Amino acid sequence: MANNILDSAKASLGSAKEKIKNVTENMFDDDEKEIIEQFKSSGQDKLIDSLSTFSEYAAIFKEAGYELGSINANVSLPPEISVTFKYLDSASVEKRDGLVQKAKDNKVAVIILKSLFKASDFSESIKIGNYKLKSINVKLGLIPGISVSFS
Repeated sequence: MANNILDSAKASLGSAKEKIKNVTENMFDDDEKEIIEQFKSSGQDKLIDSLSTFSEYAAIFKEAGYELGSINANVSLPPEISVTFKYLDSASVEKRDGLVQKAKDNKVAVIILKSLFKASDFSESIKIGNYKLKSINVKLGLIPGISVSFS
């Protein structure tokens, strides 16, 4: 019986690892190049510009199902911004498309929306017991990244 439980746990872990690998390989796609391009030669002006984006588009992020939680800025060269969103709910595909269209004039806002959608889709594709998606952290800079928190 203990072997069955152990084998089941190993199989679940293997499946989760494979899904994580697939998502991390496809998380940013072409958006990663855009993020790197925007942050590789920019200084404080880009940082200030990006920070204003978060407050300007906070209502759209919330409509998409994500509440802006915190913003961390690293003012080194190149700058790096880390934004944490509290996950509220998933938006339908139709609603997502409409929200991306609303934000189309700001590349950073579009990238963040797409990143949030991919992260929440990823969280729905894996099951970790009774844990559910709690927050998503999007890091913008030369090495962009997304991390998710479950509780």
